[in-house]
Amino acid sequence: MNRTIDTTAADELHLYAVNFDGETYNTVLHTLLKKFKQGVYDHDRAIGYISRYLMTPAAKQYVIDCCSKGTVWNDIFPKPERDYAAETLAEQLHSEFKLGAYE
Repeated sequence: MNRTIDTTAADELHLYAVNFDGETYNTVLHTLLKKFKQGVYDHDRAIGYISRYLMTPAAKQYVIDCCSKGTVWNDIFPKPERDYAAETLAEQLHSEFKLGAYE
């Protein structure tokens, strides 16, 4: 069963994740930047890391902040949407790393 990704939901999650908790975002950013500077940055692993440590907590908090009681967070943001949002952010960060934006 092929399911299409809800890019609108993924984009909403991406925006929310970047803005909901600066400390978590900064931790993820610094970890990936450190890997990039060490020359061991792996894009696929970065996507998984962002999905696990930024998008999943953001999805849970989004449901608490923005949805009605009883809404299940992973119904609103299933794994494909979280991974899509993580991939979008990983590509953005990797481009910025290559440009030296966080030196």
